[in-house]
Amino acid sequence: MATRNKVTVNSKLLLGLALLLGGLALCGAGLWLLLSPPQYAATARIKMENDEPDSSGYISYDPYFIQTTFEIMQSQLVLSNVVTSLNLNEVWGRNNFNGEPLKCAECYAILRNHLCLTPVRNTRFVDITYYSSDPKEAADVANAIAKAYREFRIRSLKETVAKGIEVLQQMYKDEETQISLQPTNSEQMLGLHKLLAEKIEAMKIEPIPKTVTVQFVDPAEPPQFPVRTNRPLGAALLAVGLFPLLGGILLLKTKP
Repeated sequence: MATRNKVTVNSKLLLGLALLLGGLALCGAGLWLLLSPPQYAATARIKMENDEPDSSGYISYDPYFIQTTFEIMQSQLVLSNVVTSLNLNEVWGRNNFNGEPLKCAECYAILRNHLCLTPVRNTRFVDITYYSSDPKEAADVANAIAKAYREFRIRSLKETVAKGIEVLQQMYKDEETQISLQPTNSEQMLGLHKLLAEKIEAMKIEPIPKTVTVQFVDPAEPPQFPVRTNRPLGAALLAVGLFPLLGGILLLKTKP
């Protein structure tokens, strides 16, 4: 009989502790959600063109273009310029980390965690959405990411064109050698040689196509209303957590 009573007491203690801990966890989560600031979302929309030529010099369909683009947008190649242009090391450190500047790696992690990239179906549009407790910051960061990616694409294209010019210039020199060694075919070769020279000069004058590879369609504006408000969920968790919390306290206070 005594053993059975002891088992019953232990069961009540374990159940009381479980209810108490569960209630505390739910109440803690509810309070955290109630106290956390609401989140605002700002979206910048861009239009993209796949301008990267293949090995033959032609622009072909790339099934991984969007996936590759998203990885580049979230990389340090792009985000480092966002951190620099908005001085996020200092701003975030001053506002949230006791005035200590954040490391670049910490800034990259924050940017990636609050960034959402979405392709617009059946179009060449991409939505760059950034979430922040500050509506102005949300818009500034979204626009900065779009601008940084556009600059990256233009810089990459310039480098590709520069390498192409080097190849054509070498071809031009090789043709000059052939013309000097084959005077009988010099007239036809001179015509082609002249066309090649004109192509090289045209590429030098306009290294970037008139159709910009990344175009702003809609810049982000500071949102007026939050999209993520945690208060209703926080209140619900707090209310639900009170029941097991009180139940656990009553069981633990009950005399054996």
